[in-house]
Amino acid sequence: MNAITIRTKGDAEIQLSLPPTSINGFIELAAEQVAAQGVVALGHTKLFADGTSAAGNDPRTDHVAVIDHVTGLMWAVKSIGDSDGDPMSQADCDKACSELRLLGHDDWRLPTRAELSALVDETRHEPAIDTALFPGVLPRWHWSSTAAAWSSASAWLVGFDSGDVGDSPRLNFGFALAVRRAGQ
Repeated sequence: MNAITIRTKGDAEIQLSLPPTSINGFIELAAEQVAAQGVVALGHTKLFADGTSAAGNDPRTDHVAVIDHVTGLMWAVKSIGDSDGDPMSQADCDKACSELRLLGHDDWRLPTRAELSALVDETRHEPAIDTALFPGVLPRWHWSSTAAAWSSASAWLVGFDSGDVGDSPRLNFGFALAVRRAGQ
């Protein structure tokens, strides 16, 4: 038997167990159980400043955060720069994320390289990210919290202009995209 557990927004769990040969039945059963629970098990949920939410495929783009149900991460959907909207050093981006107060949460942080690079949409360009989910992300370099292995004075960044991943000295300038663990 193969088993899968789907955790809902309300921290309820749906557990499914099927023989390996029942993949089509599994997909149909999962869809039925998710619909019965009234939750989005996979995909995204858009979160609005007034506390309401909508499915990730909702056409509105005035949301302030998005939950990725696959990774369990909640992302702010707008690039963070200085008070004038200009890029900042990695340390200043890290500080800006930790000082962010959004949707009643104060545990925002700078993402890891893996978390940030997973947002790259290789079918898009300038910005190389799904703009329906992330309408405020600039097509510029965004800092990660991951240090470069060869020098602690450098860190990894993701360029949302073309989707490139690179490294740079931490004193150079870029933007931030804040993230936190959803459901905490």
